[in-house]
Amino acid sequence: MKKLQESIDNLIDRIGYLVSHLVIIMVFLVIITLFLRYVLNIGNIALQELVMYFHAIFFMFGIAYAIKENSHVKIDILSNKLHQKQKDVIFILGIIFLMIPFSLFTIYISMDMVIKSWEIMEQSGEAGGLNLVYILKSIIPISGFLILLQSFSELIKKMILIMK
Repeated sequence: MKKLQESIDNLIDRIGYLVSHLVIIMVFLVIITLFLRYVLNIGNIALQELVMYFHAIFFMFGIAYAIKENSHVKIDILSNKLHQKQKDVIFILGIIFLMIPFSLFTIYISMDMVIKSWEIMEQSGEAGGLNLVYILKSIIPISGFLILLQSFSELIKKMILIMK
C-alpha cells in the first residue's frame, strides 16, 4: 500500500510541477493580449480563450496537488481541542464520506457532457475562438479522477499513522 501511495504522490507532484509552469505562460499570454489590444488595437479571441483554458487547467489540476500538500482551505473550529489521533480519524472520515464521494460524483456528472462534447467535437461559440471546447470540458472528469487518486493516497497515509 505504501508503494501505491508514493506512486500517486509522485504522479500528483509531477502534474503540480507541470501545471505550475502554466501560470508563467498564462501571465505572458495576458501581457501579449493586453499589448495587442491596447497598444496595437488588435483583438485576439483565441489568445484570450487560451488564457482561460490554462486558467481552468491550473485550478482544476491544482486541486489534487493542494490536497497532497495540505494547503487546501480548512476551517478548524473543533480540532484545536482534539488530540492528533482524533484529528486523524476525523480526516479519514472526511476522505471516506466527503472527498471520495465528491470526486466520484464529479466524474459521474461530467462524463455525459464530455462524451457529447467529444461526439460533436464542440467548438468555441466565439468567432475566431479555439475549437477545443471538448478538450476543455475533459478537464472536469480528469480533475475528479486526480482528486480520487489523491484521496486514496491521503487515506493510506492516515491509516499508516493511526496503525502506529
